[in-house]
Amino acid sequence: MNAIIPIDLLIIGSGPSGSSTALHLVRHNPNWAQRMIILDKAVHPRDKLCGGGITFLGLNILTALGLELEPNHIPLQEAQLVFEDLSYTFHGDPVFSIVRRAEFDHWLVQILEKQGVPVHQGEGVTDITPTPDYVIVTTDTAIYHAQAVVVADGSRSFVRQRLKWPGESHVARLIEVDTPADDSQDPLFQEKRAIFDFSAMTADNLQGYYWDFPSYVAGEAKMNRGVFDSRAQPDRPKASLKKVLADALDQRQYDLADHKIKGHPIRWFDADNVFAQPRIILVGDAAGVDPFMGEGISFALGYGTVAAQALTTAFAQQEFSFSDYRQRILQDPLLKQLVLRTRLARFSYLARQRRFIRWGWRAMQTIIKWTRWRPNYKPVTPVTDRWDYERPLSGDKS
Repeated sequence: MNAIIPIDLLIIGSGPSGSSTALHLVRHNPNWAQRMIILDKAVHPRDKLCGGGITFLGLNILTALGLELEPNHIPLQEAQLVFEDLSYTFHGDPVFSIVRRAEFDHWLVQILEKQGVPVHQGEGVTDITPTPDYVIVTTDTAIYHAQAVVVADGSRSFVRQRLKWPGESHVARLIEVDTPADDSQDPLFQEKRAIFDFSAMTADNLQGYYWDFPSYVAGEAKMNRGVFDSRAQPDRPKASLKKVLADALDQRQYDLADHKIKGHPIRWFDADNVFAQPRIILVGDAAGVDPFMGEGISFALGYGTVAAQALTTAFAQQEFSFSDYRQRILQDPLLKQLVLRTRLARFSYLARQRRFIRWGWRAMQTIIKWTRWRPNYKPVTPVTDRWDYERPLSGDKS
């Protein structure tokens, strides 16, 4: 018989959203370290398919937590967006940073362990059953009776499937490869530049882009290359991601057959979906992230902020319905951007005719000149303690 372990809080998944939730709670009150357990079926450092981009949105959250990005990373100074012969460039110091998810996630877990938070690696959840008084979570080695559960187990969330979670499922697609690179010669490394190429929107019906990100894998220079397909217009035919990637690699004198393809889905945000039920809340990819550019890490970290606020209030009031959790998400300064990005994705990928897309790109070339994204712009700013964990919500709490 497995041991029964009573616990206040169980976090399922130790990626950025689960770790962020725990980090925010411990920062608010160090006693939380003894009140929670984090479970993960994998063992860190574990490979995680992801382009690894962290924008200033995520870096500001780390700053607010008193953390400076320590894993090996590349702060990029330019992000070049391309459509056929048209392009425009965002400049910044940095525009965003590239980090390998295996190293980034492991780093967050190590910080939690140093703060006394138990992280049970290699312990996968096999069943979950909500009851009025607690949630029964069964793993390979134990049975937990948790007062509350944070579901942070990704786009393919086992918990969502097991509980037959209500709501529509919107899923973007992504495939990627790593190719050898010479960081002393490659212009993307030298110029600290990333490329987002949207040219396949017309020829291949892609609702997204091809990317080139300079990166390091175990200290070795690599070019991370991939294709993001938002599927923001799900009724349109699916693009062949392998063809788009193969064509892009061919232009760069690489053969896709020589490289291992990695792929995974990205669950994207829908404001009308269900984000909580009694004693259980969703965060990160399990809840939904950006369908416009596929930005995941920054929003995952942001979910941790909101989840920590909701949990602190729930335990203080001993009321675990989480009926206001959706409202908290929609009112959060960061996460409410997901509503806008969902609309942008649906609008941007609505056009099919090439001339309309080119007209839009010409308009953007003019608009970008009036933005703050110039070479000397520093978007990452020091942040004071802006996390008010028991702040009242505005408006109707229903």
